[in-house]
Amino acid sequence: MVVLFVWIGAVVFAAVILGFCAYELAWKSKRLQGDLGKLETLSTQLTDLQGEVSAARSRLIEVRP
Repeated sequence: MVVLFVWIGAVVFAAVILGFCAYELAWKSKRLQGDLGKLETLSTQLTDLQGEVSAARSRLIEVRP
């Protein structure tokens, strides 16, 4: 009878641990997806800024005697 209770306890403990791990993975995945979206936005802004700097450099070269 004691062995049965030990096995049931082990199964419940394993289920709790696996459930917690699944929750953590889901939460971190959502957080990383949000961070990825922010990084993609920042990458687009940086690309636009590089274009503006390049255009300004071209105008500066044209203006210089």
